[in-house]
Amino acid sequence: MRFIRKSLYTLLCLLVLAVIIIYFVAQTSYAAKWISQWVNDNSPYQLSLGNLDYSITEPSQLILHNVELSQQKQPTLLKAEKVTLGLTSSLWQPKLHFSTLELENGTLSLSAKTAISLAVSSDRFQLRNMAVNLETPDITLQGERVNGGIIPWVLSADPLPDSDNHFEFSADKLLLNGIETHKALIQGDVDNQQIIFNNVGADLANGLLTGSGKRNAEGHWIVDNLRLSDVKYQSQQTLSQLFEQIEQLTGHTDITLNRLDLLNANIQGTDWAFSDLSLSVKDLMLVKGNWQAQSGTINMNAYDVVYGNQHLVSPVLNLGLEDNNVKIKQFSSRWQDGLVRASGIWQQDSQALTLDDVALTSLLYTLPKDWLTELKQTPPNWLRELHITKFTTNRSILIDINPEFPFQFTALDSNGSDLYLIKDHQFGIWGGQLSFNASEATLNKIDLRHPSVILTATPEAITVSEMSAFTKEGLIEGKVTLGQQPERTLNLALSGRSVPVNILQSWGWQSIPLQGNGNINLQLSGNLVDRQTSDSKLKGSLKMVNDTGQMLTQYPLSQVEIPVEPDISVPEVPNSEEETPATTPEVPQESPFG
Repeated sequence: MRFIRKSLYTLLCLLVLAVIIIYFVAQTSYAAKWISQWVNDNSPYQLSLGNLDYSITEPSQLILHNVELSQQKQPTLLKAEKVTLGLTSSLWQPKLHFSTLELENGTLSLSAKTAISLAVSSDRFQLRNMAVNLETPDITLQGERVNGGIIPWVLSADPLPDSDNHFEFSADKLLLNGIETHKALIQGDVDNQQIIFNNVGADLANGLLTGSGKRNAEGHWIVDNLRLSDVKYQSQQTLSQLFEQIEQLTGHTDITLNRLDLLNANIQGTDWAFSDLSLSVKDLMLVKGNWQAQSGTINMNAYDVVYGNQHLVSPVLNLGLEDNNVKIKQFSSRWQDGLVRASGIWQQDSQALTLDDVALTSLLYTLPKDWLTELKQTPPNWLRELHITKFTTNRSILIDINPEFPFQFTALDSNGSDLYLIKDHQFGIWGGQLSFNASEATLNKIDLRHPSVILTATPEAITVSEMSAFTKEGLIEGKVTLGQQPERTLNLALSGRSVPVNILQSWGWQSIPLQGNGNINLQLSGNLVDRQTSDSKLKGSLKMVNDTGQMLTQYPLSQVEIPVEPDISVPEVPNSEEETPATTPEVPQESPFG
C-alpha cells in the first residue's frame, strides 16, 4: 500500500513537472516555430509566430507575439506585435470562438478580392494602435493608429460586418476613397445586415465633419445628416475634373441624401474658387451617378464665386427639385458691376431650360475675346434648348475690344419675349421678339447716337423690322431679313441721309473714294454661305452722292455681273441730282458684306 501511494505521488510529481516543462517550453520560440509549421502544413494559411505568453494568474488568456498571417501566395492579412486571445470552452470546436480577440501595434488588411475560409469569432474584437486597410467594390479605406472594437464579431468573406453587432472606432488618420480625414470617430450598429452609423465625426480639410446614416442590405447608402463646417480645400483640378471625381466616387452605388449642409466653406482649384460658401441639400437621390428627386431642395449662397474670368459677388441660388425637374426659384448676384436676376425651370427629360424672367441691371460687361467662337461651340449635353420668356436689360454698357471690329453700347436697354436662344444644342435666335436701344454707341470707331433695333425671329428667318441710329449730322436706317437655313439667305436695305458717304467702309465694305456727308443707299441680297464654296454670294449695289454732288455706285466684290459705268462724276451744275455711277474701285481686303 505504501508502495502504491509512493508511486502515485511520484507519478503526480512527474505530471506536474511535465506540465511545468510544457508550460515553459510552450512559451519559447521553438514551440512558436512548431505551431507555425503545423499550421503551414495543415491549412491554406501561412503563420509566423515569435513566441507565446500564458500566465497561470490569467488562465483564460493567451498572448501571441510578432504574429504574421496570410493566405498562401496572397498578401499579408495580419501583422501584429501582440495578439491577445480570450479562451473559452468552445475553443476547440470546428469554428474557433474566443471571448476576446485583441490586435495591437500592427496592420490588418481585408479585401473583397481575397476569399477567407477561416472560421473565427469572438464576443469582443478589439484593435489597439493598428493600421487598417479595407477594400470593397465601392469602398477603399486606409486607417492609421486605429483603436476600437466590435461586439460581437464574426469573420466573414465580406470585409464589412454582416452579423448583428455594435462597433466603435477612432483613427488619427483615415483615408476613405481618396478623401483624407483626421481624428475620425465612428460609432454604430449592424442590424439585420444594415450598417447603421449613429455618429460620425472627423476633421476634414481644416474643417469639421459630422453625420449619421446607414447602408442597407442592398448596398444603398442613406445619409440622414451630413454637415461640413469651416472647410478650407485647395486643389489643382479644374471644376469639371472635380465633378468627374465626385461622379466616380458616387457613380457605382445608390445614395440618398436626406440632408447635407456645407457651412462657411472656402474651396478653390484651377480657375475657380468659392469663398464663404454655404450649401444645403435636402431629399436628393443619386442612382448610379444620376440624380432623382420628388420634393428636394438645394439652397446656396456665397461671398463670391470665381469661374474662369467670371466673378459673381454675393450669389444666391434657391432650387426646388420636383418630379426630377429643377425649379429655379431664385437666382441673383452682383456681376460685372451690376445685378443679374433669373428664375425658371429645367426639365430633365427634354433637357430644356426655361427662364421665366431674366433681368440685367447696370452691367459693365466686356465680351470675351473669342465670344463668336464660343457661340459656335456645342452647348453641354444637359442643355438641349434654352427659352427665355422675359428678358430685360437696363442702364448697361456692352463692350467688345476685338481690334478687327471693336464696339461699345452705352446706357443699353433691351426687352425680349419668348426668346429661343438654343435649339437642338445650337446657339442662335430661333424665335421670339427682341428690341434694344442705347444712348450712344461706337461701331469700329464710328460714333452713333440713340441706336435702336427691333427684331423678330422664327425658325425660318430673323427679321429686323427697324434699325436706326443718328450720326453727328444725319440719320441711318435699315431693314434686314436673315434666313435660318444653312445658306443664311440675306436681304438688306440700308439708307442714310446727311451721313459720311464712306461710313460703310468702316463696317466692312470696300474702299470708298468719296468724302464728306451725303446720302447713301445699300441694297444686298443673296446667300452668306454658298453650299459648294462656303463663300458669300451676294448681289446688290451701294449708291451714294455727297454734298458736292459727286455720285458713285459700287457693287459687292462677290458679284460677278457688274454693269460697266463711268467713274466718279462731277456734274456741271452744282447740286445736280443726275447720277453718274462709277465702276467699283479695286480693294485688296475681303468684306463681310461679300
